[in-house]
Amino acid sequence: MLYFADNIRNNFDFFLRKKIKFSRKNYAEKNADLEKLLEVKDIKMLYEKLSKKYDLSLFKNLSERNFLENMYFLDLFNKTFTKTSYENLSVLDIGSKNWSYVKSQYLFFKTLTPNLFIDGIELDAYRLNNKFYSRFEIAKFYTKNLQNTNYIAADFMEHQKMYDYIIWILPFLTKYPILKWGLPVKYLKPKEMLIHACNLLKPEGELLIIN
Repeated sequence: MLYFADNIRNNFDFFLRKKIKFSRKNYAEKNADLEKLLEVKDIKMLYEKLSKKYDLSLFKNLSERNFLENMYFLDLFNKTFTKTSYENLSVLDIGSKNWSYVKSQYLFFKTLTPNLFIDGIELDAYRLNNKFYSRFEIAKFYTKNLQNTNYIAADFMEHQKMYDYIIWILPFLTKYPILKWGLPVKYLKPKEMLIHACNLLKPEGELLIIN
């Protein structure tokens, strides 16, 4: 009964968000004090390790939380993917939310190719945070000045494009999380989404799921 009531409410709220698409404009964050952050031993060690391979100037002028998030994901991609070179490279991020970690993806994959194209797709792109900024508006801030980076407000199951790499962070696998996240339960399709993701991979493409 609880799930039923949550699902009815989520369907109504989700419908309104998609129709109205309301958001405050010009989202921005306060920059972190990088020197102070690097006084923390573990952060400094990771920063120095990654700076040997990547130009971390892209991570300047980020908030503290955003800096740490992008450092975490850059380190994860660095450990996970077998790096090769490409003439052209296409990447998809499934369920991007506000895509706060996009700089880590851009920085990692940009080292593999001169022609990088990144798409982030989010079903609930017009959900508001507690300051009335939508995910779509916040994603505009995070993707600013990142060439060929495209935030897509759409249902992944309707998306048709082939990719070299697909990244899927924290997929919904059961009813409780997706309902508490504010989505209708009809979008709970982990098996179908996995099959679709595999079908969108180019030959020898790689899929990373973080759960």
